[in-house]
Amino acid sequence: MNAPKRNIRVMLVEDHIAYRQAIAFLLDREPDLEVVYQASSLAQAREALVDEGRLDVVVLDLTLPDGDGSSLIGELRQSNPGVVVVVLSAAMGLRYLDEKVEAWADAVLDKVESPPTIAYEVRRLAGSR
Repeated sequence: MNAPKRNIRVMLVEDHIAYRQAIAFLLDREPDLEVVYQASSLAQAREALVDEGRLDVVVLDLTLPDGDGSSLIGELRQSNPGVVVVVLSAAMGLRYLDEKVEAWADAVLDKVESPPTIAYEVRRLAGSR
């Protein structure tokens, strides 16, 4: 008998509430994705690391009201070994992209990507762990 396939546990870290809620709604509609926590700041995301347990994927904005989201990547990897980090950014210049990839993000997507593309990347990257 095959074990049931478990959901991919996702945390969204994005300060624009309407955008975050839209992405959460669309990801939650996917049968194998589950948004387990939403944060609008670094402080809330850090709190979730203590409260939420295992995370598979974190979709992370870099421009947050209390700092640079890239500073969270190392903490995420320490508290959730194997976690996938997908950075969503509105600033996709080559210099900016290189800095964020060097900060250990697994993928960097432009915020204008379609929700199905974001869901596909979350699923693809979580499956490659």
